[in-house]
Amino acid sequence: MTLHLGNIRKAALAAALLIGPAAAYAANPVGNAAAHDFSIHIDLIGLTSLDVNAQTSANLTNVVGSASDSDQLPSFAISDPLSLISLSSGELIAETEYVGGPMSAIASRSTVNNLDLSVGTALVDVLGLGAGVVRSTTSMSGYCPSAAPAPKSLLGDFVFGTGFDFGNLNGGGGGGGDGGGVGGLPPGGVDLIDPVVSILGIPVPDLPLNPAPNTAIDLSQLGIVGATLILNEQTTSGDGVHSLATTANAIHLTINVASLVTADAVIAHSEASLACP
Repeated sequence: MTLHLGNIRKAALAAALLIGPAAAYAANPVGNAAAHDFSIHIDLIGLTSLDVNAQTSANLTNVVGSASDSDQLPSFAISDPLSLISLSSGELIAETEYVGGPMSAIASRSTVNNLDLSVGTALVDVLGLGAGVVRSTTSMSGYCPSAAPAPKSLLGDFVFGTGFDFGNLNGGGGGGGDGGGVGGLPPGGVDLIDPVVSILGIPVPDLPLNPAPNTAIDLSQLGIVGATLILNEQTTSGDGVHSLATTANAIHLTINVASLVTADAVIAHSEASLACP
């Protein structure tokens, strides 16, 4: 595992437990986590298509004790029968880890290296999507109090000691490196290195390297119609005290141009949840 919940970080988490509300601790929260590299479905001119599901995946299901799972592939390449659509990558890595205790932590991460997706004909460059690295990380920590306080809005101020730590939901931001929130969780969010996107031959400029949650790129101002591009696409649910869950897609691109191409591409998916039994 390389989720940075190693010995040093586990020691940091143990130190955080000493200041946590041990007297209020009831039971380890039930943890679930999953990560996978990509899901890509493309149909071109009704003549050819490409459907690719996850090549690497890691999963933890209903765990209450420390556990981890990981999967990796050195490289990947595939194309459609007519060689009009091609997808290749370098190393693919999916990771999940849970550290159980009075203050439990869970994290998942998907990393796609050297992504190259190309769609086109002899006359039209339909889609180009590439990046040196695409990474999505989801992490959170929390405990199950013996007498849980009333649920709070997810927009409220969760503090370390009132249930699930909303302030640490993203592990200290998406800046990469070995940072993180309380207990040494890995930094959450999305990291992009050298992202390049072109749609219908039109390049999409100035893509952020550490996009904020649900960053929607306005393609209409570039003259691109029938397409959406969302970076760090996130959904969050739960009351933050009894349960908390979040999912993230580093890149989510859809295209629907009649008689030319339909596409739905999700790159680097991660998710994690904690729930009191």
